[in-house]
Amino acid sequence: MTIEPVFQKFLTTNKQLYQQNIDLRNAVLRGPLGKLITPEEMMIEQNNQFYGITVADVLVATFSTYQKDAETLRLVSFAVDTSYQHQGLGSRLFRWALVDFKKQGYQRVSLLARASAHEFYLKQGFKDMGNSTTNQYLGVVDFDMQYMI
Repeated sequence: MTIEPVFQKFLTTNKQLYQQNIDLRNAVLRGPLGKLITPEEMMIEQNNQFYGITVADVLVATFSTYQKDAETLRLVSFAVDTSYQHQGLGSRLFRWALVDFKKQGYQRVSLLARASAHEFYLKQGFKDMGNSTTNQYLGVVDFDMQYMI
């Protein structure tokens, strides 16, 4: 029996999913850099909207968004469990969330993409908006990218 992925939108008030979100982001994005998510960073994202995919009640893909301006949503912290990568779940999650972005009236999605994820975002339809920069705190190269809804 195959367990189907469940697409979910949640807030930090959903303690179980939010903790799984922190754990997944630490495992995939931050742990390899030796910079786990801090309580201060968690406070900053209290009003973010989170999107995720669970399989058997375990969060395996996630990202969050916040309003950058009236027309732009900022996408941050996109993480897919390493055992679920390269199976199309990240693409499916982004396409599913796009429907919600449109309903909310946004016209574009912006993000800073790590060099390691740059190709993924290009495949989703994002465009580069300028030169790459180095995130001094994390020590990674970021690409400023945008997607027109």
